[in-house]
Amino acid sequence: MELPMSDDWFVLALEAVDGAAREVHASVDSVVAMLRDAAGKHSAGSPLHAVVAALVESGGRSARLAPTLAYERFEAAVTAYRSRAIRALVDEEGMSFTEIGRLTGVSRQMVARLYRSAQEQAGTG
Repeated sequence: MELPMSDDWFVLALEAVDGAAREVHASVDSVVAMLRDAAGKHSAGSPLHAVVAALVESGGRSARLAPTLAYERFEAAVTAYRSRAIRALVDEEGMSFTEIGRLTGVSRQMVARLYRSAQEQAGTG
């Protein structure tokens, strides 16, 4: 599902999460395609050492690491969204950390950490 273009911070944050998620999917799909191709070559009679060498030569290591890096970017995008949302709930809607914790199902301490993170990112902390 494509998110609408906007200059609203909330929509922009969710667009960043969506883009990062697409990157995770693409990187995993790429690795799986490489491995399926390798399995096909091995099933067709290629010796294991040749199949592994072909994987290495075709960028197997960077392909293998790409999903991990993409997932780290995804987690960062989700955390940025969470912190900015908490900051808005406190600063714009007047909610307490305890109320937000009840709303979201996380501890008040985690809410406080995310709020401080948003303040630091905005340069107001």
